Amino acid sequence: MPDSLILVILAACAALVIVGLGLFAFRTFGEQGAIVPPMRAAYRMPGQAWRRGTLRFTGDRLTLKGPGGLSAGPWIRGNLDLGVASGVGEDDGRAIGRQGLIAVPVSYGTSAFELALDEQHYTALRAWVEAVPPGWNTYVA
Repeated sequence: MPDSLILVILAACAALVIVGLGLFAFRTFGEQGAIVPPMRAAYRMPGQAWRRGTLRFTGDRLTLKGPGGLSAGPWIRGNLDLGVASGVGEDDGRAIGRQGLIAVPVSYGTSAFELALDEQHYTALRAWVEAVPPGWNTYVA
């Protein structure tokens, strides 16, 4: 009986190691399609608290991965409309856990949300959104 218990414990440990390695590989190699490396950002819907995560541009899509793999998006680049950026207030900065960020309101179709990111990441996001290829929306009536 003790031998079978030891085997079960060893099998459970081996399964945990394999799952952990798989998750590590997925997070590491899943970023290869990104145009720029993932960047730290925060996201919130109107009336909700800030959620921290990493923002990624992949092809024509923007996604925000939060802690534990939860994600928001994907949002298609041509449908994103960035509003006027402003500095993040002290209270919001404390809620996010970082100061000196830029907040930008974003509308996507009928929904709206807000992103908070560093200045260089905001510049990259703005340039990426504004670089939609000509004629992308040509055949819309």
